[in-house]
Amino acid sequence: MSVEIGFPEPEETTSRLQQMADAALASRIAERDATLWGEDAQETAATRLGWTDLHTRAAGLVEQVEALRAEFAADGVDRFVLAGMGGSSLGAGVIASAHGAPLTIVDTTDPHDIAALCESDDLERSALVVATKSGTTIETISAASAFAQALLSRDIDPRSRLVAVTDPGTTLAEQAVEERWRRVFLADPSVGGRFSALSAFGLVPAGLAGADVQQVVDEAAGVAAAVRTDDTDNPALQLGALLVAAHARDVRTLALAATDPVLVTLPAWLEQLIAESTGKAGLGFLPVTCEGIEVHGFRDAHAATALVFAGPAQGDHQPISGIAVSVDAPLGAQLLIWETAVALVCAQIGVNPFDQPDVESAKQRTRALLEPDADTDAEAVDTTAAVDDTEAQDQAPTDALARVEDDPLTAQLSDGIEGTTIAEVLAALLPDPQDEDQYLAVQAFLSPQHDGDVARLRNLLARKSGGTVAFGWGPQYLHSTGQFHKGGRPTGAFLFLTGEPEAAPSLEIPQAGFTFAQLQVAQAEGDAAVLRDLGRPVVTLALADRSAGIGRLLEIVETLPDAPSRLPDEAPAVDEVEPDPAESDGAEPEGTGSEGAEPEAVASDAVASEAAESGAETAEVGATDAGASQSQNTEDTATEDAVTDDPADDREAREVALDEADSGTADQTVTEDVVEAGAAEEESPTAATPAAGESEAGGPEADSHEAATHDADDRRG
Repeated sequence: MSVEIGFPEPEETTSRLQQMADAALASRIAERDATLWGEDAQETAATRLGWTDLHTRAAGLVEQVEALRAEFAADGVDRFVLAGMGGSSLGAGVIASAHGAPLTIVDTTDPHDIAALCESDDLERSALVVATKSGTTIETISAASAFAQALLSRDIDPRSRLVAVTDPGTTLAEQAVEERWRRVFLADPSVGGRFSALSAFGLVPAGLAGADVQQVVDEAAGVAAAVRTDDTDNPALQLGALLVAAHARDVRTLALAATDPVLVTLPAWLEQLIAESTGKAGLGFLPVTCEGIEVHGFRDAHAATALVFAGPAQGDHQPISGIAVSVDAPLGAQLLIWETAVALVCAQIGVNPFDQPDVESAKQRTRALLEPDADTDAEAVDTTAAVDDTEAQDQAPTDALARVEDDPLTAQLSDGIEGTTIAEVLAALLPDPQDEDQYLAVQAFLSPQHDGDVARLRNLLARKSGGTVAFGWGPQYLHSTGQFHKGGRPTGAFLFLTGEPEAAPSLEIPQAGFTFAQLQVAQAEGDAAVLRDLGRPVVTLALADRSAGIGRLLEIVETLPDAPSRLPDEAPAVDEVEPDPAESDGAEPEGTGSEGAEPEAVASDAVASEAAESGAETAEVGATDAGASQSQNTEDTATEDAVTDDPADDREAREVALDEADSGTADQTVTEDVVEAGAAEEESPTAATPAAGESEAGGPEADSHEAATHDADDRRG
């Protein structure tokens, strides 16, 4: 287990590391000191630090999950589906993927995926985990209602197949108890969504699917002592110090790639943790999941990007920024190290890691685009009413925007975007490679399962632009990087991809008054409208025919000229990669979301083979040259206020140098409780030198609860 770092001026990270250790930041987090993030954040932080010791309270929960899995097996149920968004699914997805457990994740409103879920031949052997911290997440409740209706249509009592994971006192908790669902797990309300991987939100779905969740808990427990210590050997402190020093140098993008095949989906989990925690007040990091270490945006990343290896560092990468880090540790340790490190970074750069102030705006615009009385907080899972397919209703009109057409594509352009062809429009949207603050985010409100080829756009557009390009499936990214896009640096441009509602399966959301297709388009239009209001460049491409539209779009992008390469001629980046349909949210997809019987590496084939070689060399991830970048003075304070006078000049010097080199808190705790069939309620890395490695709101901290268990069959009777 190790955290290895590369930095052009090592004294910057070592001095920062010593400052953070001297300030006892790590132990203060472990002791739930809510003052660490400032007065404005204190009230929220006081109710969000339960994640620090989840590993000490998981034993009973693990036993309950194992018992429930055995019950389901006796009933012939061996396929598990998880409906959840953001932190309610990402943690479970990465655990299931790492253990090769087949967990199907539904984190979409795409009507094709929902229809596939409801029409699956495997429905008779399936159970659904409904996971939402607030209890009212519209995507989750809508998918659960559709699933319940599908069970009813096959004469299966949905209550025998529904498992709830939520906070105490939510609408979902009350409904599940009243209707006597198979089981209700009440999570610790002092744990925020993106910090909840080791809580019931992560352990219950993954454990039911067959993952060894006790192993994950044990891995976290194995690093817990080191993560709590105010010592420079603390791997979370080392990682945090590197990121803070990078932020002080105006590095704002983290290119993430998995080099350990077991950790293939960890970058997707990291995206939410990093973006939603740090991306506020114009600060923070944009994390970009890359398909491997040889692709565009990673190997040829510019001077405002740091490289992050999930697993051992591989290859001969010498980043222009001079900044890279590898965290080589088992999954449970990775989770606790990264959670602690991100909380430390937020304390140093001056943001609250536990809120997401810019998320609600997109929900409000979505409401306005649906029926006047529609609400994006769903009231309940419909387990009784029959559902009739209806024709999609007309969407509320959008703002008058310029349009460009190229059958089967229609582009809507925000002010400032010019072009008479789709190619010209896309070229105008690309980030300027000379302005390293700019980035392009592709937001695909399509099907991860059926439209996976569209994910090729990230690598392709990065090659064409020479800049930072991110990719997200909608509405998944709204619960992940969406906060950064609106609250982080205001330099993003956005390409939205949508299908035509009329061409999608007409599947109504029970009791909602609108269809899944309408909801999906309204979510895309709502977020695009918010970004336009913020002055961001936005283009929305509507695909009249999804398959033909994606093919045509890829053809058009290929016609754009490539950006000049930053790489030596003998080391080109990979131009084409196979898209990972489940890239953003968990194990391999089955039907609607992500099911992974076998974890599939995010890395390219070449990288995967590197990872498999036992003798693979660990790269030195430091700067190419001690003089490859200008040093910066970092003030010896506990908060970050040292930045270059002109970061652009600093980056330019680094790039020139590289070119030259190429040419020659309360002690109260809350246990994870379980309600069985409707009863009452329900964390040692070492060094950075090879020796150490939420979108929904929760409630106030509470006293421990006792698990109430009863005979499930009696309760259902």
